[in-house]
Amino acid sequence: MSSNKATAAAPIATGVLLAGTAARAVAQHGLELWATLALTGGLSAVAVGLGVLTGFSGFDSDDDLDGYHDRTTVALAGLALTSIAVGAGIALA
Repeated sequence: MSSNKATAAAPIATGVLLAGTAARAVAQHGLELWATLALTGGLSAVAVGLGVLTGFSGFDSDDDLDGYHDRTTVALAGLALTSIAVGAGIALA
């Protein structure tokens, strides 16, 4: 379980920081594209971290019987990475 805690810490911490920053930006400046993407990415990262921490089906490191990872895990991780990358790119531009 300690391995799962260490693995889950990074996406949870990153997601909380990103979602918090985006929520403050939305409160101060209104809804903008980068803030929406950052908030979505942050919440997705937290969801992935919590899934790893709780051992929710599909978030473990083992492959399914046929060798494929659960589609929910891949979708959430992809959404988190894409939203974080695009949101950061828009914010830095």
